[in-house]
Amino acid sequence: MALITTPGFYPHMSADDYHADPCPEPSLTQSIAKFLLERSPLHAWHAHPRLNPAFAREEPTKFDVANVAHKLLLGRGKDVAVIDAADWRTKAAREERDSAIASGRLPILAEQYERAEMMVYCARDQISAAGLGDVFSSGDGEMVIAWQDGDGLWQRAMIDWLSHDRRLVLDYKTTLASAAPHAIPTKMAADGWCIQAAQHEAGLDILDPESAGRRRHIFVCQEATEPYALSIVEIPEAALTIGRRQLAVARDIWSACLSSGCWPGYSRGVIRPAYPEWAESRWIDREIDEFADVVAPLRAPAVRSAPMLSDLAGG
Repeated sequence: MALITTPGFYPHMSADDYHADPCPEPSLTQSIAKFLLERSPLHAWHAHPRLNPAFAREEPTKFDVANVAHKLLLGRGKDVAVIDAADWRTKAAREERDSAIASGRLPILAEQYERAEMMVYCARDQISAAGLGDVFSSGDGEMVIAWQDGDGLWQRAMIDWLSHDRRLVLDYKTTLASAAPHAIPTKMAADGWCIQAAQHEAGLDILDPESAGRRRHIFVCQEATEPYALSIVEIPEAALTIGRRQLAVARDIWSACLSSGCWPGYSRGVIRPAYPEWAESRWIDREIDEFADVVAPLRAPAVRSAPMLSDLAGG
């Protein structure tokens, strides 16, 4: 495994070496930071290759269009093995697939490979139309950076694409959900794009201080199904500010856990959660508008019908 001994840029490091954490000490990543904030330190410990002795990285079992599109667009990642078969149901196709996996390649059916090529064509076309030009002609894909912060804590990141002048940071996201502009804010918050951008910024500010404050953080979010629509998102300063605050809290938790050796999970006491405001508001609306109309008629006194003529005659 390639090792990192000094802070810097490592453009040729393999994904396997990066994910094994080659830093001198266990290092903080944006994904571990998300565990610390959204789950618990215990979850972060379990997900870290240098802390959990039983850690085993989950390799993708689905060799889909998005994985190959990532390789084709960025020029980095596992080599692709195109299997000329309609599906994986035949013995010959499965043998070719297994052989590719054994040799470290990414197997994909020919029809899926064509779809991946179309995804990349659409991505490049829209990136160019957005005024970014041929961004992929000058830069490095899957650039690994590693640094120490002011307290000596190691952090690392793998940037999907970093321009040679280090002024453009681009991350390529694929999704089976909507990538429409109106859906982006929710996805940006749910997937932690802001903390990811903040972590990239923190490392680059230390390693390349001359470009501090001059970078653009771009996320290309593309649907992995036809028509492969995408949105190109530049993280605004307000969102990046939130990301910085999130990263600062995660870093403090990480530092405290590392120094103490204690990685707590969820609270062991009884929690008393606040009822969500949106759920409370929805219930009150239903109580007023819906159930009142149901209950009122049931409580109204029964209206007796007029007596029949036979009743009046006594017969």
